[in-house]
Amino acid sequence: MSVCICGGASQLRDGPARHPPLMSMAEPKETHEVEEQAALYAMGASSPEEAARFRARIASGCALCIAELQACQDALAALAFSAGEVSPPLSARSRLMKRIAEEARSQTALTGILVRGDESEWSPSPVPGVHIRKLYREKTMLVRMAPRTWYPAHDHPDAEQCLVLEGSITTEGVTAYAGDFTYLPAGSSHAPLYSEAGCVLLIAYT
Repeated sequence: MSVCICGGASQLRDGPARHPPLMSMAEPKETHEVEEQAALYAMGASSPEEAARFRARIASGCALCIAELQACQDALAALAFSAGEVSPPLSARSRLMKRIAEEARSQTALTGILVRGDESEWSPSPVPGVHIRKLYREKTMLVRMAPRTWYPAHDHPDAEQCLVLEGSITTEGVTAYAGDFTYLPAGSSHAPLYSEAGCVLLIAYT
């Protein structure tokens, strides 16, 4: 006389059971297979076909399948609370922030931006008589120098492209006027700048 472990209410093949069992006795091999299937299903690691078959066994009322699935779910829940807190390495934050910045730059490059004439304000720089209006982050800006203003010597870690929009500016005896364009490579140095009449410059760093 044997017992069916799946397929709803258990039945004796030689006749009806006097006392329907809560869980049938299964062969060790089949028990192991059910345990494995329940564990994979609970972790979401089953293939779509395996998951469908296991759901069908649960729906059929397989007592062993139901019990093993509940045990696996309980174990996974307990495991989540048993792990101690671990602080990520400091380098992880810098990598994360770098990746976020790269994705933001990529998104901006795809969508582009438009800066209206009244959307950003002129801000004073540390140099007296010099004001800056940022157009695109720290890379593109307008620079306005009041008449008779000096800008001290400085280095250029990035390449600088400069278009004189208004007025004129002089450095090392050479004067650039409205419409003139200058370029300085990355790593170069700028001698002191002077504007006699004042000027407005469009500067981009690349």
